[in-house]
Amino acid sequence: MQWYYLAAGCYAGSLMFFCLKRERWSLMFLIAAFSFNTISLYMRGWLFGVFLPGNIVIETYFLPWCLALFVLGVWYNAKESGWVLSALVPLCLFTVPAVVFPVVAYPPSPMTATIFSPLFFVFEVAAHAMFILGGWFALLYLDRKTDNPLFNNLVIWGFIIYSIAQIVGGVWSYLSKATPFYWSDRHLQSAAIWCLYCAYLHLQFSSKWNQRGKAWFAICGFMLMFMFSFIYYFQHLAGKNA
Repeated sequence: MQWYYLAAGCYAGSLMFFCLKRERWSLMFLIAAFSFNTISLYMRGWLFGVFLPGNIVIETYFLPWCLALFVLGVWYNAKESGWVLSALVPLCLFTVPAVVFPVVAYPPSPMTATIFSPLFFVFEVAAHAMFILGGWFALLYLDRKTDNPLFNNLVIWGFIIYSIAQIVGGVWSYLSKATPFYWSDRHLQSAAIWCLYCAYLHLQFSSKWNQRGKAWFAICGFMLMFMFSFIYYFQHLAGKNA
């Protein structure tokens, strides 16, 4: 956990320097945080003396890493990069749960003996990160902080990756539980998110659907992601204190 605490501290420092309009320092701290986050994930994979990729891709720790990776990628490709680093706000927000609600590492089990288990979380968490950044950049678009409709591409690619996650997750569920789907809150949340963004893609065929409408929809998606994520974190805390 020490490496993750260092990462969380550097993420917070990066946001602080961004607020002080010190972009170079903000970027340096972000790169340092991403490096510490990477080390922390690698160390989690070896906690039981054997490499377990499932412990690396636990969303509580893996989501900040994905957000940081995408922010750095967008920053590198953006012509005007100042608005991109504002995504440090949701990034720092999603680093907090791992500090407040630490998740224990899981030992080897028949449930995670297949490659489909970590692959599902890789695709799902990457899609979650794209949906979150899509909602944040949509907010900046509506606030006229940028005229770049990047949020739309993030949401579309997020939906594609999320759809792959559902297929991989169905295979994993079938191999581990003999059914590709069961009526749990986790599966129903995934179905709700998929249906929401499926509607987003279909609305683009309407002639009345403009960029501002897309931006509002992307923000609604971000709010749904936020609600589901923190419900999960608080449920975990309640279970730990029960």
